[in-house]
Amino acid sequence: MKKTARLLALLAVALLVPQAGCNDPLRVTIPFIVPPDALADSAALATIRAGVIGDFAIAYSGDHPDGSGGVGEGVIMYGGLLADEWVNSETFPTRIEVDARTIAVTNADVDLWYRLLHRARRSAEVAAARYAAVADADPGHAEVLALEGYTYIFFAETFCSGVPVSTLNADGTITYGQPLSRDSLLARAIARFDAAIAVTTDPDITSLASVGKGRALVDDSNFTAAATAVAAVPTSFSYASEHSENTSRQENGVFNGNAIDIRYSAADAEGANGFPFRGVADPRTTQVLNGVGFDQSTDQWNQLRYGSRKAGVTVATGVEARLIEAEAALQADTTTGTAAFYTALNDPRANAAARSYFDPNPSSAGAGAPIGVLPNLTATDATNAGGAINLLFNERARWLWLTAHRLGDLRRLIRQYGRAANAVFPTGPYFKPNFPSYGPDVNIPVPVTEQNNPNFTACLNRLP
Repeated sequence: MKKTARLLALLAVALLVPQAGCNDPLRVTIPFIVPPDALADSAALATIRAGVIGDFAIAYSGDHPDGSGGVGEGVIMYGGLLADEWVNSETFPTRIEVDARTIAVTNADVDLWYRLLHRARRSAEVAAARYAAVADADPGHAEVLALEGYTYIFFAETFCSGVPVSTLNADGTITYGQPLSRDSLLARAIARFDAAIAVTTDPDITSLASVGKGRALVDDSNFTAAATAVAAVPTSFSYASEHSENTSRQENGVFNGNAIDIRYSAADAEGANGFPFRGVADPRTTQVLNGVGFDQSTDQWNQLRYGSRKAGVTVATGVEARLIEAEAALQADTTTGTAAFYTALNDPRANAAARSYFDPNPSSAGAGAPIGVLPNLTATDATNAGGAINLLFNERARWLWLTAHRLGDLRRLIRQYGRAANAVFPTGPYFKPNFPSYGPDVNIPVPVTEQNNPNFTACLNRLP
């Protein structure tokens, strides 16, 4: 599996910290925050890049859930909780609201998650400007542009329409943004990906940006352009947000929130309409029962995709590129699929590198062996799945499990394929006493703290 190294950049931060006191134990320099003027030239770019990668990792996969000693959860956790990848196995009413699809704008955890995502966006934005000023052609410039693009995708796929994008200025003032529609957020994402592709020829970074662009175009129903965007991405490609056990902040928050903090339990057929992640056996979505969760009552199912605190978390892959091509081909025949549809779906099933995504850290405790060859899919599989659309989204659910795609996919099934919300989202009686049944939410509202922005009052709409 091809992965871009991340932790070397973090080492650069440590090397910049003064080492005073090594020879004289009575003279100790107190560590300090790096001042802005120390980041003004190209020598500081490694530090700046490391900060962007760290902020992105927190927004994407988090380190520990709120209440368990970390910074917070990422979009993989809360997006998957509103969708059907996780169920709540603890007691925080704020997370129960999300799981039950009944989210108040005053939800404090939503506010935390929202801030972390904006922090990652702004961190990447500032870094991109710094690179543009002193090292425009450096691959790090394209990388931070691409990561900024992904933050816009996460806003578009996770939150309601109407997310404002504000700017904290150097003098401490705020330039407040206007509420942006989903399409406007996606347009900003595509612009960042195009900018990234324009400033580098590094194959890993261009693939990262190309998959991101394809994803945004699919969200925008531009399937043909999406397939074109990802055509050159090899199936073996993978860009991972890497983690380590050096500090809590660097740990894999998906593993922690599930297996260590036991506040999230891996789901199966949640609310009757949820996907059968373990009900239909598949090596890509393997789970194991591990007693009960933090609430001492909910079955605690642990995912095995990420097997330790240091396991990497895939952000973009060549598998996703093939799935995007399959969906573009599907538009010609949404019932049985075309030959091109099956060619794209079957490519990663026979690709060893693609299958190894499910063992991102094979030396770690708890990580499973790479999955074996998966049999080719045919029109018979589409029939058995209830149609080619179902077959495609079944494949997406398993290949992209726990990578912050599922909520966006459920919303697309409603918006682009005409499904009813309660036919794709968990529905019916809710399993905790906080709510008698699942609510109607298909996205997360912009939190009430955004009302400090004079341009914002509420979501433009809560449509999928």
